[in-house]
Amino acid sequence: MTETAMGFLGIMTGRRRGNPPIAEPEFCSQLCRVAPLYDLQVLIFHPEGVARDGQSIRGYIWNDGQWQPTLAAPPDILYNRCLYSSLQEKRSAASALAALSRSLPWSRGLPDKWSVYEILRRSRRASAWLPETRLYTGTGDLGTMLAEREDGVFLKPRSGTHGKRTIHAKRLSNNEGGRISLRGRDEANVPFEKGFRTLDEGLGWIHDFIGPRRYIIQPYLHLTGSGGQPFDVRVLMQKNGRGVWTLTGMAVRLGSRGSLTSNLHGGGTAVPAQPFLLAEYGKTGIELMEELAAASALLPPLLEESCGRLGELGLDFGIDEGGRIYLLEANSKPGRTVFRLTGDRRAAKLAAENPLRYARHLLLNSAANRKPSTRQFRYKRENDINGS
Repeated sequence: MTETAMGFLGIMTGRRRGNPPIAEPEFCSQLCRVAPLYDLQVLIFHPEGVARDGQSIRGYIWNDGQWQPTLAAPPDILYNRCLYSSLQEKRSAASALAALSRSLPWSRGLPDKWSVYEILRRSRRASAWLPETRLYTGTGDLGTMLAEREDGVFLKPRSGTHGKRTIHAKRLSNNEGGRISLRGRDEANVPFEKGFRTLDEGLGWIHDFIGPRRYIIQPYLHLTGSGGQPFDVRVLMQKNGRGVWTLTGMAVRLGSRGSLTSNLHGGGTAVPAQPFLLAEYGKTGIELMEELAAASALLPPLLEESCGRLGELGLDFGIDEGGRIYLLEANSKPGRTVFRLTGDRRAAKLAAENPLRYARHLLLNSAANRKPSTRQFRYKRENDINGS
């Protein structure tokens, strides 16, 4: 079967239970349904679906309102949405990307949190939004930081996602025996609390918990609203059909009372940003919205200078009681569930369709240096493959 389109966009994603077994099925189906409006075809596939020689891919297309297993040619544009939970998954994705080296990347990725911090702290303006950040090098430096900070420190993996394996460590006063208390989330994102009678016991447990992983340490910041819920502000920045960075939407992510993080994967929810900030900070809430927008416009070009061309960024900001803004994380593979939760239909629509607009922009610009032609997207239904 052959269908004509200007270009072919491949979305490489992870696995999950379901039919088909693809991560982010709602987002993927949105892309597939809307793609014809931009004269594009979309294929969803896993890294292991790529042939070793990169000449074919087994994946899924959205056809007549349902998912259809498919064997397809390599895509013109490759959009890597894989999130790696193991070294094997990372290696599998790397092999697939190498096999598809002739496909134009929709976006480059960001390095780990420490590298992003190192890039941004070179900018005087950007550094104003960065919390103090250090590498974890062992129990000695961690003990010193705990002694210097009454509220403790926050440890997180340099390459972690969804708030997993994070720890808030706090040294209690001498009147309380100089003990150490820990709150955190484990590998499965399940909250835990622990207490240790001595500092050395607590530091030893943290060191074993970290193991061979690379971590960063930051001061623990009080980023909770008046209701006691932790919160941050997610800003989604995307390139549009002209290849220009635009602010797609902004939402507040709220964690449960007493939770360490506000991440949606840790049980949080989302509410519209402006009403929340006005309720928490009064008229200053408008100024905070303006500063968040200004920071979000500044950061993507700075990161692109060092990391290469990017297509979208999820920027997570914390705001303390005094109204100071901190950049908590930048994510080059952001989710967009927050806009469905807040009911922001405009932002949800843009979040789903801007990747297609930008893919079309890339195709048109890459075609400018070659003879224009109509892309033939050829694929076979799974039940036809064995008989071909």
